[in-house]
Amino acid sequence: MVGRADIIAVLSTLVTSDDFLLMLNLPPVREIQNMPHFAALRHRDYRRMWAANMFSGGAMWTFIVASAWLVLERSDSSGWVGIIAFSGMIPFLIVSPVAGLMADRLDRRKLAIATFASSGVVTTLAAALTIAGILELWHLAALAFANGVFRATQEPAVQALIPNQVPREDLLNAITLNAATRHGARFFGLLVASPLLAVDFIGISGVLLLSAVFQFAGTFQMTSVRTASRGESAPEHGLARSMVDGLVYIYTNKTIAIFILLVAFHCALVMSNDSLLPVFSREELGASDGSILGYLVMAFGVGSLFGTLFMAGVRNERLKGQMLIWTGILSGVTPVLFAFSFNVPLALLASAGMGASQSVFMALTSTYIQSVVPDRIRGRISSLYILHAGGVMAFANLVYGFMADTLSAPPILFVTGVMFVAVVLSLALGQADLRRMYRIGWVAPTQVGVGAD
Repeated sequence: MVGRADIIAVLSTLVTSDDFLLMLNLPPVREIQNMPHFAALRHRDYRRMWAANMFSGGAMWTFIVASAWLVLERSDSSGWVGIIAFSGMIPFLIVSPVAGLMADRLDRRKLAIATFASSGVVTTLAAALTIAGILELWHLAALAFANGVFRATQEPAVQALIPNQVPREDLLNAITLNAATRHGARFFGLLVASPLLAVDFIGISGVLLLSAVFQFAGTFQMTSVRTASRGESAPEHGLARSMVDGLVYIYTNKTIAIFILLVAFHCALVMSNDSLLPVFSREELGASDGSILGYLVMAFGVGSLFGTLFMAGVRNERLKGQMLIWTGILSGVTPVLFAFSFNVPLALLASAGMGASQSVFMALTSTYIQSVVPDRIRGRISSLYILHAGGVMAFANLVYGFMADTLSAPPILFVTGVMFVAVVLSLALGQADLRRMYRIGWVAPTQVGVGAD
């Protein structure tokens, strides 16, 4: 009988082999690179880093789903699921400032490789403890925290590399495709992992091993990237001074501050559902194992993938502005629809809608910020963007997890979705810069105290 180790070994051989790397240069793939939707893939280093991020994203989501279901089985508590989610996300609040500074002082490529490999070690340890039958919930919380530290360090380094790998005209396409690796990896990673969760001799420990394979495959790809890039944070300036420079830049640029605020609300109200999905799949959809949870996350990834691929082909600035407000509104509407989805097909459709709207919204906001920020501080600004997003998601997941133990998941999804629609509309009415962005698709950063028409 084919065992768990045999399956993992085959997958490991496939994704790290030279034949797999050659797939990136097959004629059909070269034709895809010539399509406007995939323009950034024409650039060799970006293409390799894109593949690395796709594997790393698959590793992240297989780890999240496997650990979330393991915690729900062990504790029977959404609160504990929230604690694990919090442990994995709080490093984005704690570590991001230092990570951004590192991305502006160190070689960004080497920093990314080190963090990719470290995440693989953490995931392998989680799998080993699970197979040995000695994994405790606090072990998983500690491992999730460590994984979060490495990912929080990885993100600004990778994001700051992108503008150095593609010309300006391909930047939106590159950032959008990079978002597709994070969101689309939910689909590709869980397409493999979800059925395995329902197989007794593979189960959670096998999926954690698969996560490690994905992560090391990403590391292997990242080592082939040649771009050398670092910022201009002077070593004589201390950590506090360097981070203050980044904060001052954000909050003295009114337009950027508004976008950061909008992203924080978006992440807190409609993207913080990691602690809700496991109990929703069990209580509302009747799941008996983690496979339905995996399919829900996979559907989110399908929507994200289609949304970001559509966005990657958009060149019209006015259309970008219109898409920003409409995807903001839909980001609030789709969780409401999900809350009322009491069978699996409807839940899958709503989850796909959530993925499409949220991924496009985040890609548009990230692209705007990356396009106006100077390269010398791009690492710090990227880390502060991640800090606002990941930090609020950490606390929101923790709170929502404990709330779900009392209220159940649907009311939380409904109320937070409605709240975000209200935020989008109220900011649009109150901020001239946002109205201009929605109307023409571009607005120059406005210094605080300088009027905007």
